Amino acid sequence: MRKGLIDEKKELVDYAIRKATSMGADYAEATFESSRGESYTIKNSVMSGAVIAESQGLRVRFLNGGYIYSLSTNQPDKDSLERLMESNMLLRGEGPTGMEISRERTSAEYKVKYGRYDSRELQNFITRLDRDISKYAPIKSRFVTAGFSIVSRYYMNSEGSVIESTIPYSDGFMTVTVESKGERRQRNIQFGAADGIEYFERAKLDEKALEDAKNMKKVIDNGINTRESFSNVVISSEIAGIAVHESVGHPNEADRVLGREAAQAGTSYVTPENLGMRIGSKEVTICDDPTIKNSYGFYLYDDEGVQARNRTIVENGMQNELLHNRQSAYALKTESNGSARSTAVGFEPIIRMANTYLTPGKADLDELIEEAKNGIYVKNFTEWNIDDTRSFSRYQGNEAYLIENGRIGKPVKNFVLETRTLDFWSAVELKSRDFVLYAGTCGKGEPEQGVPVLMGGPDVLLKFDKRGNAKR
Repeated sequence: MRKGLIDEKKELVDYAIRKATSMGADYAEATFESSRGESYTIKNSVMSGAVIAESQGLRVRFLNGGYIYSLSTNQPDKDSLERLMESNMLLRGEGPTGMEISRERTSAEYKVKYGRYDSRELQNFITRLDRDISKYAPIKSRFVTAGFSIVSRYYMNSEGSVIESTIPYSDGFMTVTVESKGERRQRNIQFGAADGIEYFERAKLDEKALEDAKNMKKVIDNGINTRESFSNVVISSEIAGIAVHESVGHPNEADRVLGREAAQAGTSYVTPENLGMRIGSKEVTICDDPTIKNSYGFYLYDDEGVQARNRTIVENGMQNELLHNRQSAYALKTESNGSARSTAVGFEPIIRMANTYLTPGKADLDELIEEAKNGIYVKNFTEWNIDDTRSFSRYQGNEAYLIENGRIGKPVKNFVLETRTLDFWSAVELKSRDFVLYAGTCGKGEPEQGVPVLMGGPDVLLKFDKRGNAKR
C-alpha cells in the first residue's frame, strides 16, 4: 500500500476514535487492516486451484453505558463511517457488561521479517512435494495446498495507544491416502508459521508425508485389533497437543467459563467458583504463549491493544490462569492477559489460544516405553471427540503399537483412548525432554472464525488403574 494511502487510513482510524468519544463513548478502539496473499492446490499431479486475494477494512468498537458496540466496513471513508457509528449507537450492543479500561498508553511497531517472495517458488514447491511423495507406490491419492499471505494492522484506542504490526504467514494442508491389501488409511497434515516461504523447505514435509505413509502401510499389513484397555499408555506429542488444546485450553477461556459460548460450543468444567482446582498431576504445567518467534500463533499485542505474554494455564497440576480479554477481565475483576484475537476486522476480537503446550520433562521416549513395561504407544490420531463441558474426551489412534516387556511391539489398528479429562491429566506420570508443536486452525464464535495456532508438548506416560481412572 502506498504511503499516502497508509497515512489516509491512519487518519481515518484517528477520526473513528474522536467520533466515538464525541458521541459519549467511555472507551473506543479502531483497527485498520490490509491483507494480501495467494495459495495453490495440487491434487495427484494436477494443479487444481489458485487463489489470489487482497482485502482491507476497518473495525470500530466502543463502550457506552456499559454496552459494547461494534461495527466494521470494507469500504472505509469518513462519511460512511460517521453514518455507521451514529446508526450503531441507536442499537443496543452486547451488555451491559463493561470492559477493562484505563490501561497505560502503549506505542509499538513490530514486523516479522521474511525473505523475498516469488509466487513461482511457491508453485514449484508444491509441485516438487507432490512429485516426491508420489514415488512411494502405496500412496494412491495426494492433495496439497499451500499459501503465503501478509497481514498488516494499525490499531488505536482512546487511551492513546497506537500499535502497528505486519505478520507474514506461510501455511497449508496435506492429505495422503495409502492402500494395501484392499484397505485404505488416510493422514491429514497441517503446517504453518509466521514466516516467509523459506519455512516450507525447513519443514521437510516430504519426509514427514513419506514416514507417515510407510507407517500407515505397516499398520494395514501387520496391525492387530484389540479391545483391551491398557493401564499404561504412552502418547506422542501430537496426542498431548490435541488434548492440551481441546481439554485444557478451551475450558480455560474465560468467556466459555462465564457461559458466553454455551449455545455455540458448550461450557466448561472450570467455573468461576472452582478456579484454582486440581486438573492433573504435579507433572502437568500447561502454557499458552503468543510470543514464540515465527510461531503460527505469533503476536506481540492482541486485537484490543494489550501486550501479549506467556500465560500459565495450569501449574504443577493446579488451574492457575484463565485466558482473558478486556470484557471477561472486567467481569471477573482482573486484568486482560492479551488473549483477544480475530480472524479479520470483519469479526469481533474474542478470547483465543495462540501456542498452547504441555511443558517438557527430562526423560526420553525409550525411558517412557521401558517404564510402561506393558501397554500401548499412540503415535498419532485419526480423529477426536469431546463433550460440551470438555469433561470427557476420546482420541482414536491412526498409528499405535503394543508395548511388550518395555519395548515397542506389533502395530495396533484403530486403538481408542477414552477417558475423563481430569483422569487423563491426573494420569501423567513421566514426560520426555523432546518437544514438538503442531499447526492447527482453531474455530470459535458465531459466526465462526478460525485463527492460526500451535499445540503440542512432549511424549507422555499415562498410568491408569484397571477401571481407566488415574492412579492416585
